[in-house]
Amino acid sequence: MCQVKPDENLLVLADTWTDMIIAEACLAAGINAKANAQLLAFPRMLQTDTRDLGASTAGAIQGADVVLGLCETMFVQKASTRKAREKGTRVASTVPRGIEEYVIEGIVGVDYPLMIKIGKKICELWEKTELCKLVSPLGTDLTFQLKGRPALLGDGMATEPGEADFFPGVQVSIAPVEETINGTTVIEGSISPGGLVTSPVTCRLKKGVITSIEGGADASFWQSRLQSTGDAKAFHLCHFTIGLNPRAKMTGNMIEDERVVGGITFGFGNQDPAFKGNVGVAKVHADVVLVSPTVYLDGAVMCEKNRLNPDLGLGGL
Repeated sequence: MCQVKPDENLLVLADTWTDMIIAEACLAAGINAKANAQLLAFPRMLQTDTRDLGASTAGAIQGADVVLGLCETMFVQKASTRKAREKGTRVASTVPRGIEEYVIEGIVGVDYPLMIKIGKKICELWEKTELCKLVSPLGTDLTFQLKGRPALLGDGMATEPGEADFFPGVQVSIAPVEETINGTTVIEGSISPGGLVTSPVTCRLKKGVITSIEGGADASFWQSRLQSTGDAKAFHLCHFTIGLNPRAKMTGNMIEDERVVGGITFGFGNQDPAFKGNVGVAKVHADVVLVSPTVYLDGAVMCEKNRLNPDLGLGGL
């Protein structure tokens, strides 16, 4: 996933919730690859914690050529990691706790080249789409424009300077044109943080911004979490993503949930510069997953009931 080269400075990054057996195995792999490999463990930070990483951790990240993250802490979103990426540090990250089998099978038990091929085709389709529409039996009815924004292939690999990705892949993401995002989305999958929802959460959006969140305890928790940041951008939709990994299942771990074939993720808050969107930097990044909406691209069905449309060149998964 990192294609670590001899003499590169490799940092295996863990926090206090990481299984150190996994971290030490990755350290050994780095040493065997003849990299200058180090392992650093730091105190876990809650996803609601908007502080930057400590100075020693930040310094280690910024001194690395490659960072392999195995953390619960969302370190990729931190300012110190962004600065490191600007200097060329590449980052591959996962959260293995609870999905240890998927972390392996999602790489070695799938046709990875096929996932990448289909992902590239989706990128082509999305970059030409004037009107994307999502609907679901629970009440999702959301529209937005994709044309004019770059579609990004998340292959799970970090091979180019400054690149950051989460493994195992594959997924495709794009930032819809903010002022065109209008309608309702009903979340019946998972919310980060929080995991699988116990009852659907209904969000209404106008021009890319959440105007209301309704539902049970999960809705109240998520709304409180966004409000607690004190950052209005926490309510701004910043990316639209589809999963493409046949081994992925809905587990409550966002790394796996986001990659369920045909599952749709919406991100809110902090937006990676690669999306070329208008949201920009925010204090928080929060993802929600819709399990099985129907997706239309300019009127043509792209995905329905977690099956991609082969007529659009998306068959095989």
